[in-house]
Amino acid sequence: MHTPTPAQLLQVWERGGDPSAAARGLLLLGCSCDDEAALDELAALPLGRRDARLLELRERLFGSAIEAVASCPQCATAVEATFRCDDLRLPEAGAVAATLEHAAHGVRVQFRLPDSRDLLALEHCGDAEAARGLLLDRCVLAAQCGEQSHDARSLPPELQVQIAQAMAQADPQADLQLALRCPDCGHEWQPLFDVARFLWQELHAWALHMLREVDTLAASYHWAEADILALSPRRRQAYLELCAP
Repeated sequence: MHTPTPAQLLQVWERGGDPSAAARGLLLLGCSCDDEAALDELAALPLGRRDARLLELRERLFGSAIEAVASCPQCATAVEATFRCDDLRLPEAGAVAATLEHAAHGVRVQFRLPDSRDLLALEHCGDAEAARGLLLDRCVLAAQCGEQSHDARSLPPELQVQIAQAMAQADPQADLQLALRCPDCGHEWQPLFDVARFLWQELHAWALHMLREVDTLAASYHWAEADILALSPRRRQAYLELCAP
């Protein structure tokens, strides 16, 4: 992984105007990938490993400290949370088998963990039930009861729930939850922290700020955008201070 240049980040931001959070996550990883041929491999990463890489990219781009704001579901108060990337990293993120097994109700199920390709496929589902069924179809590789094979959707509902739980246990990095407490009403809750969505929001804010800087310097010095983006942050800031009224 390498740290993308400002020009590369702006290109990714421009391309990600319409795509979903899953597609944007892949765009972010792709711009930091040293080999374009590895994009298919990135798409096939279990979501926990994808998120671990996005955390590394976030740290390279914006540092290790994270400041997030959530709305209290009880009283709508804005609650601020401050933590670090290391607080979100789990040691299990890099040690996940390609094929996992779960046996219950006389059925042995082989399955894999969900990845970005699955998230992209689920976007076309009309509701949560359809999404769960499609995810089972995609991730369950085999289900055997003795010599008889079973279709993923024909498995008992309780077994389907157990498989989903086994997926979550095998890939905990993909299900990060923050422990928050409202300072006003005392309500406690655990919102999901979506690394891909959060990083894209930060990239969007950075891109708008960078474009304002480019506009200011281009108007003052008549430089091309590429030349301005090629400046180091310190030199760019120095020129901004020089052209300030």
